[in-house]
Amino acid sequence: MIVIETYVDKRIIRSQKAIKSAFLHCLAKKPFHEITISEIVRLAEYNRSTFYAHFESTEHLVQSIIDEALQQMIVHIRAPYEHMKEVDMRQLDANAITVFDYFLQNETLFKTLLSNHLQVDIRHKIASAIENLFIEQYEYELSTSDIDVKWLYIYRAHGLAGMIIRWIEEDFATPAHVMAEQVLKLMTVTTYKFTVTE
Repeated sequence: MIVIETYVDKRIIRSQKAIKSAFLHCLAKKPFHEITISEIVRLAEYNRSTFYAHFESTEHLVQSIIDEALQQMIVHIRAPYEHMKEVDMRQLDANAITVFDYFLQNETLFKTLLSNHLQVDIRHKIASAIENLFIEQYEYELSTSDIDVKWLYIYRAHGLAGMIIRWIEEDFATPAHVMAEQVLKLMTVTTYKFTVTE
């Protein structure tokens, strides 16, 4: 009985992966609204009934792809301190930060999701996912008591999301390990003044 369930699970995973891959292949070439389910299943070598066994619509398919990508992003953000209760960012090893490696390894996926072919604000979704992580799971030790910590979480979450998105848009020009080093420094840097230049 267990063997059968394992076999079915693997078959479901395989068909979902094939359908998602076929859809992303289509999305890289044409706008979302021009892609049909028939086209997706033909490329994936399945039929329409298999598609509807897993997804209600192409919109549901897109959301499933995005949700899975963001879940994996959160796993990688948490990786450096996964087994820690208290985290001192000054002591974290930049080599343990894998979130930039994750985006680099999934370059085609994120470039496709950020393309004009998909009318979904993936930038906002990335920022919101990080923001929710920070608000739900972090409790910062602050050097002052007059800051509403909610805004600190939002400020840092959207800052990290902005770095990631700009990095993708710049075609990953900066090495992933340098990005990891920079994000640690940015999370701990303090600035008190600036000079206005012409």
